[in-house]
Amino acid sequence: MGDRAKTDKECHTLKSVIIYVPEVVKSGDTVTLSCDYDLEQAALYTIKWYRDDVEFYRFVPKESPPSKAFSVPFINVDISRSGSKNVTLRGVRRELTGHYKCEVSADAPLFHTEIKSAHMLVAELPIDNPSISIDQTKVEIGKQIQADCSATGSDPAANLTWYINEEEVTEDTDYVKLFPITVQSDHALGLHSSRSRIEIIANKSHFSGGLMVLKCEANLFSLWHGTADRFIRDETPQLAPVLGSTSSQSHTEDNQEYYTGIGHLSFPSSRLTCFLIIPVFVR
Repeated sequence: MGDRAKTDKECHTLKSVIIYVPEVVKSGDTVTLSCDYDLEQAALYTIKWYRDDVEFYRFVPKESPPSKAFSVPFINVDISRSGSKNVTLRGVRRELTGHYKCEVSADAPLFHTEIKSAHMLVAELPIDNPSISIDQTKVEIGKQIQADCSATGSDPAANLTWYINEEEVTEDTDYVKLFPITVQSDHALGLHSSRSRIEIIANKSHFSGGLMVLKCEANLFSLWHGTADRFIRDETPQLAPVLGSTSSQSHTEDNQEYYTGIGHLSFPSSRLTCFLIIPVFVR
């Protein structure tokens, strides 16, 4: 019994394998994948890295050299920056999006093996900022404005967000209708374009100093963002101001006389608006 307890106590095994793979990177980046582990004083037998079950890197400490890269399409391993706990890939491409696995094996006598995996997305960023097309840039209060925002040439498609005077537009924003974002794909290039439409009923609250600023922001995770702005002018007709009294109207207390053919009538000009003069014929 004592010998068995001693044997169990001296039996070291592999535990606490932790893999680190960035969730998203941009095409062309150099990326380092890491795999940490606790062998509990056991010797390391081998480390193997896979992409979608295809092995592309192996580290065996008993071999010379210990690092070995396998020929896999689109994978370029930087051996000088790879070792027992990490592997570095140069110039990753969109084709390398997928699941990456780290397999850690302890040495004899148990050869205990643990595998951890994580997904990595390689994104292709847009070359240009988004663009806005708008049906009119001068509008009267109460009239409708329609605008479209497009972000092209990315993988995956960019997310689009509208702002009016730097305030984010949502489905609950008054006087605004948001349409679902649509995505068009170029299957030959593997790239995607996203488009968003907004309709606005012009309201006084939209204008500051007679101007509204309409902005579209495009984002691709935390890797990239771009913006486009358009200015809309309030062209609502303005009412003419009410004219004041003229000097000829200022003498309101003066009486004026009018000849009727019978005699003279005298009226204060301030009370006189109009009257009818009736001629009198005498036979």
